[in-house]
This record gives sequence, C-alpha cells and structure tokens, in this order.
Amino acid sequence: MSKKRKAWLRAVLAAALLLVVAFGLVGSAYAIEIVEDDTIPAGQVVDDDVFIAGDSVLIDGTVSGNLFAVGSSVTLNGTVNGSIFAVGQTITINGYVGGSVYVAGGSLILGSRSTINRNAIFAGFALKSTSGSTVNRDLLAASYQVVHSGVVYRDVTVAVAALEINGRVGGDVTAEVGTPTDARLPIPPFGLTGAVSPVAPGLRVGDDATISGGLEYTSPVEQSDEIRSEPAGDIVYKETPAERIPGDASHVSAIAKFGYWLLGRLRDFITLLVLGALALWLIPKLLRRTMDKAISEPLPAAGWGFVVTILGYVAAALAAAVLLALVIFLSILTLGGLADAVAGIGFSSFGLALAVFVLLVHFGSKLVVAFVGGEWILQKIWPKQADSKLWPLVLGAFLYVLLRGIPVLGWFLGVAVTITGMGAMWLLLREKPKKPAAKKA
Repeated sequence: MSKKRKAWLRAVLAAALLLVVAFGLVGSAYAIEIVEDDTIPAGQVVDDDVFIAGDSVLIDGTVSGNLFAVGSSVTLNGTVNGSIFAVGQTITINGYVGGSVYVAGGSLILGSRSTINRNAIFAGFALKSTSGSTVNRDLLAASYQVVHSGVVYRDVTVAVAALEINGRVGGDVTAEVGTPTDARLPIPPFGLTGAVSPVAPGLRVGDDATISGGLEYTSPVEQSDEIRSEPAGDIVYKETPAERIPGDASHVSAIAKFGYWLLGRLRDFITLLVLGALALWLIPKLLRRTMDKAISEPLPAAGWGFVVTILGYVAAALAAAVLLALVIFLSILTLGGLADAVAGIGFSSFGLALAVFVLLVHFGSKLVVAFVGGEWILQKIWPKQADSKLWPLVLGAFLYVLLRGIPVLGWFLGVAVTITGMGAMWLLLREKPKKPAAKKA
C-alpha cells in the first residue's frame, strides 16, 4: 500500500474514531499534552496544557496549564493552574482552578472544597454551588436553574427560570427569572439521572443569604415575599410582559440571548479544539499537506470544494436508493438471507462512509482553514509562535467561531470556509504520488 493511501486510511480511521468518542485560553501554550487515559491520578503533575476525553474524566493530580475536557462526567479533585474548558453531562469542581471555568453541558457542581480564582461561566441546565465553594470574581449563567450556597466575591449575573441564593454575593445580583406560578418542572437534558434535581421556578433569597450590593431582577411577577434576607443595596424589580412565553425566542431578554449565543460559540470552539488536537496527534503530516494546498491553490480549492460537497450529498442519495433497490430486488427473488446480508453490510458501510463525509464537511474543512488563518495571523503579529502546533489552532478556531456567530456574514463565511477546506482535501487526494528517484548504478 502506498504512503499516500496509508495516510488517507489513517485519516478515515481517525474520523471514524471521532464519531465513536464524540459527545453530541491560552497560558504557556507552546504545546499541548493529550492524555490517552481518562484519569490524571493524584501525585501526577502535567507541566503543560492538557486535552483529555473519556466517559468519566477524573483529575486528581495537577495540570500546570489549561485543561480542555470532554466527557459524560468530568470531575476535578486536584489542581488546574490555568483555566478549564469543559463540555459534558455533569462537571464537578472540587479542587483549585487558577483561572476561570467555562462549562457547557448538563450540570456544573461547585463542591465544598472548590476554589475558582477568577470567573465561573456556565451555559446548560443547572448550576449548583455548595457551601464552602468560592468564586473569587464573577458568576455568569444562562440555564434553567442556579442554586447558590457558596461565596462569589463579585457579581452574579444570570438568565434562568429558577434562582435560589443561600450563600454570599460580594457585589450585585442581576437576574432574569421565571414566575413561581409555573409549577411544571423540566426534564433534565442528556438523560441526566440524579446529577442536579430541578427546583421550582422563581426567585428565592434565603434567610442565610448575604448580598453586599443590590438586587435587580426581571420577572413576569413581583416576588418580594421570597426575598427573606435584604441586600445591602437597593432591590429593583422590572416587570416582564405577561405574554412572554418561555422558549419563545422573540421574547427572550438580552441577557438570555447573549447566554444562548455564548453557549453556541463555546460549544463550537471547544469542539474545534478537541478535533484539532486529535488531528495534530493522529494525522499531523496529512493536515500540514492539506493546509499547504489551501494556501497554494485557494481558488481551485474553493471551486473543487463546491463541486465535491454538492456531488457528495447527491452521490450519497443515489447510493442509498441503489442499495435499497438491490435489497428489495433480492427480497422479491425470495433470497431473504442474501437480502438481509446485503442490507446489513451495505447500509452499515454506507452509514460509516456518509458519517465520515459529513464529519469532514462540518468540521474537517473548518479545521484546515482555521489552522491556515491562525498561522497567517501569527506570522504577522507574533512570528515566534507561527510554527507552534497549538497557537494557530486556538487563534484560528476562536476567530472563526466568533465571526461565524455574526448574522448573514457568518453564514457566507461558513460556506466559504467549508468549500475551501473540502477543495483542499480533494486536491490532495487526487494528487499523483511522486515517483521515487531512480537509483544510480
């Protein structure tokens, strides 16, 4: 098998691996450590940024840089001197974080021994800070509920259906909350079972709560009876028109809209970082060659990318129709066993091929252009880091995700990036392998 075919085989296997393990900032970032196991045991020190993924991610040791984590559950009992970027069903912080915590997922639980030196930013279903937890700066959340029993030394800003404050807030509380008359409790997303139980909607400030600043809340109804502990500052109530319907995007507040926008951008950014890190690990040479094609032949790449993307989906539809027709034909001929075998093998192979193609369209193409863009910008503003593996990925992914979130312009950018990246991959695939130089007699 030629080296070229072996490289592309590795790429396909890597894409298939990502489909199996997929889930549904920079400090001293000169490199990144990819942890193949889903655990960093107590006593182990990783002197770098860390990417880690698994079903149950457990960090009992120390990470000197930033932590990028993806898993069904992510638990920190040790120390992360940088920031944490995590996506998962349940993220539990019960250790020390020197930077900020950015979480998108089902639940974020701040345990009794947790300390976050900067900010906690969460988008998902439920945030719970237990007694003894500490956030040294701000807490921001867009979710169904926030139950705060720890300490936040500055401000709390949330857009939620339910907000309970039983702990300490050193600054102001600004919140949009639902009405307590809505007794319906939501079903936790992602099949969560017992991670954080849902609480009734509305605002509740307990007897033991301390708010050193003011309390400003927006709600369909005034809820002063549920404020058992008076804040040091003013209480400001802003009425939400009664006709606003939860979940109706046309009636979502500016805070909630920003939270949803931030959630989408955060998910996209972390997804590109995760896939980019795996590409650097599994197929670095193939990625480099694809980037070179995008740089040297951008216009042909865009043209071919448009053709390949359209024809790819057309070919997939035709292949599915032909395969289905073949299975029906064999069934009519009463070759039931053969029809079952063709259906099983054929549709399984078709599904894998289609999934790999979709993965390349939606993510692979973006990674190629993100690397190219990040590398080009770094050559202009920070030449020393242009040859780094991680910095171009982080910068390119960040800029792409940020610009992609702009209405209209973002759509056109996404199309341009997709066809250029797909075209670069196609140009590399159809490139004739170089013949080895003839040996001199």
